[in-house]
Amino acid sequence: MNTKEKIRHEALTLFSTKGYDSISVRDIARAVGIKESSLYNHFKNKQDIFDDILREYATRGEEFFNQMNVTGEDKKFVVDDRTVDMYKNMSNEAFELMCAPIFEFYFVDEINVKLRRMLTMEQYRSPEIAKIYRDVSFNESLEFQSHLFHALIASGNFIECDPYALALAFFSPIFLIFYKFDNDAASLDEARSLFLRHVRHFNTVYGKKPEDA
Repeated sequence: MNTKEKIRHEALTLFSTKGYDSISVRDIARAVGIKESSLYNHFKNKQDIFDDILREYATRGEEFFNQMNVTGEDKKFVVDDRTVDMYKNMSNEAFELMCAPIFEFYFVDEINVKLRRMLTMEQYRSPEIAKIYRDVSFNESLEFQSHLFHALIASGNFIECDPYALALAFFSPIFLIFYKFDNDAASLDEARSLFLRHVRHFNTVYGKKPEDA
């Protein structure tokens, strides 16, 4: 980890626990173990550090969804034949395996946990940050999932229902688990078990199996 990465890392830790306004450039430099003047060799000011963290958040999200095979070349969510085929006729076990990385990304990844906490606090400081928080945490996922469910319903792989309501039914318990177990590392296994129990139940209730056709 180079000096710029250390600055970003320590700033994220401080912003996610004490809030942006409570932290100074001097606090960040002290946490990194460098002089305050040295920090300015890498960033113009505290806002520049914060903006760099936000760019990192977007980049990590793009990389994750690329790995999940749900984004196209333009990095936007897509629902095509490839995506539908990936979800078709999934067993509960296969559905759990596919959803498991979502838990690890949002619950276990230290950087993403801190980023979520930081944005949760800072959304009240700026309308722009609030929009980023809503888009990344809720809107983009619900938009993609509703398009996906629309395609899966049309292809006969999910029961007939409102696709956006179905997306809400999928994500709402996940969001609740996020907040129920946030900042409770000792209960991580319980959170993971509850998460997998939810996705298994969801696929059982809403997904059509070949014998249902």
